[in-house]
Amino acid sequence: MDSEKPRTRRNVRIKQAIIKSAVEIIHQEGLAALSIRRIADAIDYSPASIYEYYANKDAILQAVCEEGFAKLTVALNDYPPQSDIRLATRECGVQYVRFAVSNPDYFLLLFSNMGSQVYRSPEVSFDTQLLNSPAFMVIHTHIQAMIAAGYFVVTPSYGSFQIALSAWQMVHGIAMLALTMQRQGPLDYSVIRATLDAWQRGFAPHGAGKELL
Repeated sequence: MDSEKPRTRRNVRIKQAIIKSAVEIIHQEGLAALSIRRIADAIDYSPASIYEYYANKDAILQAVCEEGFAKLTVALNDYPPQSDIRLATRECGVQYVRFAVSNPDYFLLLFSNMGSQVYRSPEVSFDTQLLNSPAFMVIHTHIQAMIAAGYFVVTPSYGSFQIALSAWQMVHGIAMLALTMQRQGPLDYSVIRATLDAWQRGFAPHGAGKELL
């Protein structure tokens, strides 16, 4: 058993090297440049050696997407501490956009057909699939805190899940525009914050909405 431990550690290191190389190729050269041979050349392995760890390029892309969603989950909480849950919720959305802009090819891969396979299952409803997504649950947790603090109003047909989904739709739309139509121009995060503030006010109790700093 002890003899298996070094082999296991070696296997983990090689798989990590393969994924790291794939991410770097996607980030620097785009998804079209990714191939088993290209990865093998980057880590100084033979293509046949890569196949010992991953059956094909799609399997590597699947692993890249799993890692990408994990990094997105971390990024959503990577903002300065906020005493106001409204500001924390807004900054969570800003971090979503920042992650996309900092990792454009990576981000687009996550939300391609390949990326959607990470949490998608034909036997499971869309709602359940989202609730199984750690990244979505970061957003959902912020929304639940907003409701608990009295900043959002819910109804029997439109609760925390629906509001969280609309939050995701909002920031994802901003991110996709930033990566496509607005890719050439500077991204004004003050405008994005104002947009997210306006979105929050749409769910506030009547007469309670006010602008945040």
